[in-house]
Amino acid sequence: MHTSSAEQAIHTIEQVHDLIHHIFTDHQGQGLAAIEQLLPVFAEDFSMVTTTGAQVDRTQVEQMFRGAMGTRSGLQIHLSEWQCVWQQPQVAAIRYRETHRQGTSITSRFSLAIIGLDQGSAHWLYLHETACPPLPETPA
Repeated sequence: MHTSSAEQAIHTIEQVHDLIHHIFTDHQGQGLAAIEQLLPVFAEDFSMVTTTGAQVDRTQVEQMFRGAMGTRSGLQIHLSEWQCVWQQPQVAAIRYRETHRQGTSITSRFSLAIIGLDQGSAHWLYLHETACPPLPETPA
């Protein structure tokens, strides 16, 4: 069965956010194991722009996740509004909305991930996040 680059990239985005959820919540003590699974997904030269406009590299992302492990008990992450912006056989650019809900606090961002795909593995090359208002119907 043929799977498009966009479909593979979306699947990887979902997997990454499951790991991020485990890191932030340290769900059943799985935070450290989730970090170890997450880091190989980011290319060595991975970079991102955060919702505050900071430019960070892979090492800084790793430090952020290690420092945030277990700090967001009760966090829920919801992904929606998927759009393939561009794709080639071994790379895809996917835009999606990422909404975080923790208690009564809700934040939302549009994210654009550029993901390289090679023989069943995926490597995030770049991520750009832009803060946006949450949707009124955000799931609880």
